[in-house]
Amino acid sequence: MIRKIIYSDKKEVLRISSQIWEGEDYISEVFDEWTKSEDSIFAGYWENDKLIGFGRMRYLTSTDIWLEALRKDPQTKIRGVGNKIALYFMDQLKWEKIDSIRFSTYFDNITSIKLNEKLGFKKILTLSLKELELSDVNVKQQSSKLFSNIEFNKIEKYIRNTTYLKGSNNFIAIGWVVQSYSKKLIKTIHEKQHYAVYLENKKINGVVLYSKDVYKKILWINAIEAEREPVFNELINFVMNVAKQNNCNKIQLLVPNDTNLMNQVNKIGFKSWEQNDDLLLFEMPRNLIKHITSV
Repeated sequence: MIRKIIYSDKKEVLRISSQIWEGEDYISEVFDEWTKSEDSIFAGYWENDKLIGFGRMRYLTSTDIWLEALRKDPQTKIRGVGNKIALYFMDQLKWEKIDSIRFSTYFDNITSIKLNEKLGFKKILTLSLKELELSDVNVKQQSSKLFSNIEFNKIEKYIRNTTYLKGSNNFIAIGWVVQSYSKKLIKTIHEKQHYAVYLENKKINGVVLYSKDVYKKILWINAIEAEREPVFNELINFVMNVAKQNNCNKIQLLVPNDTNLMNQVNKIGFKSWEQNDDLLLFEMPRNLIKHITSV
């Protein structure tokens, strides 16, 4: 049986979650929010009244779908759980106008990759997840050339033409949720003032966008661009200060296929969990979406 997860299922959901990612799965942090969310379907698969697996389908927009948190009880020998949950989500999209269905996963999540490739998903982008432990670095006073009160149109125009965006095939990540670039997305970040602009002679020489409410204790860099290495260092120092102020102990970002950016990130001390090119973005082809939705 597959049904939506409700608050009383919390104990069972966390029982499974506690066995994932060596006990560091993030589901416990988002469970309450997900059961209340009106823009997603958080569903579980039960057999003999026992929760075996779960996942979430989220509407990033009215036409863009994001799949995430597909989990299966590591103790069960029941097969095909992920496939059943995925097909359940696809059934919910019947007769809807959908432009995209995507998900991201870690490179060694072979089971999930094979499952979704059988459903028709194609890998469209490979990125490198990099992490900086703040206990390992010293934070300096931030530069007087950094500002967070710049007109939206100026920032959006600059970001739209960055090498970061070009390298990421016009995608921006908020955590592991990788979505198409849009003015609306940048506007949301701008309104929260979750950015810093490096100005020199009234000219933008660098920008960093960040999110501080995605994961507990982690500040996430959505995008970063700098004309010169010293500017890049100042932008990173800025987000270090923000992270410290918000009691974060790590900074994370996704690095596209850009040798210069990768060198700068590595030089500061960002590290991979295991290797570069470790986060994969998958997308369902449009012809299969039309088959699913019948639209």
